[in-house]
Amino acid sequence: MIPITRPQLPPLQDYVKLLEQIWSTRMLSNFGTFSQQLEQIASRQLQVGARTTSSGDVGLCCAISCLDLPAGTTCLVPSFTFNSTINAVLWNDLIPVFVDVDPQTFCMDPDAAAAAVDRCGPSLIVATHVFGNPCDADRLGALAKANDARLLFDAAHGYGSRRGDTPVGGLGDVEVFSLSGTKPVTCAEGGLVTSRDERFLRRVEYARAYGFQHDYNSQFAGMNGKMSELHAALGTLTLPTIDNVLAHRDTQIARYRELLADVPEVRFQHVRAEDRSTFKDLALVFDDHDARERARTALAARDIQTKLYFRPCHRMDAFFAFADEALPATDHLFDHILCVPLYAELADQTIEEICGVVRAAAQTTAGVSSRR
Repeated sequence: MIPITRPQLPPLQDYVKLLEQIWSTRMLSNFGTFSQQLEQIASRQLQVGARTTSSGDVGLCCAISCLDLPAGTTCLVPSFTFNSTINAVLWNDLIPVFVDVDPQTFCMDPDAAAAAVDRCGPSLIVATHVFGNPCDADRLGALAKANDARLLFDAAHGYGSRRGDTPVGGLGDVEVFSLSGTKPVTCAEGGLVTSRDERFLRRVEYARAYGFQHDYNSQFAGMNGKMSELHAALGTLTLPTIDNVLAHRDTQIARYRELLADVPEVRFQHVRAEDRSTFKDLALVFDDHDARERARTALAARDIQTKLYFRPCHRMDAFFAFADEALPATDHLFDHILCVPLYAELADQTIEEICGVVRAAAQTTAGVSSRR
């Protein structure tokens, strides 16, 4: 099978050397040498303070808890996001208010967010850099500031992305990354919380460690959010490769674009020319729902994995009660999107095969329409 993604790992012998160090010290966790090294690498690359967590989900929960927002207050969130974003809001006893997305960028629509602010006056805005595409941080930041709200970016897909010349990581009050196995650079499992506010990051240090530091006297409610040294060690090998990883992905995406350039019935996610996206997932948007389904079926028949990604949260059973406003752009996007394979070892021949199937599916619809 051709998977939709595949983790890019360092040479095994390089990782084994680090494991030998861990075995010799027996230091498996508790923010040891490799966890500290990983934070230093991330801080240099992202140009902002960084703290490790055991996962992106835990990082989101900790980050929101450290904002000290009263239970029951409202929080603007996109529905077109992985459900981790909404879970973290609910774990912190906040009320999610779903906001529509920009149909071109897939990220939270600032105009829709402004309308939601007028309607519910949120204490927090949480926006997702969808597939690594940076949000409109300027407009969302101005909106948050004007309404005395905090701004958090779910940057799960965004390690290595840039908004203009600014690395994703320091765009809001806080940003949270995932370093799980589906990401362009990975710790197998892990996350990072980043902020320009060192006092906030100091609070995160408590939240991710049961609420205390070395005295076992909890100052705040906390949890076990420690990244293991086994995971951190892997990250010290993968994070430094991010520029090379993304450069190679860019060549693959360029090939997809070239092969589908004359298929107007299919479009790609819009990324500003001055921005950089990680393209954690490569999404194709079909004009016609049936064409999307034909492509999906035909690719599956060739044992090529695809995903309908994301299923909107407002259409999930657990969150349906919060779906109080229509989200037409989100619904339309989900009904027409198809994510296709993208990873380092993906052969150019396979990209050509995928694009051939997509072309045939889209042009079948075009031919039917023209005959009508």
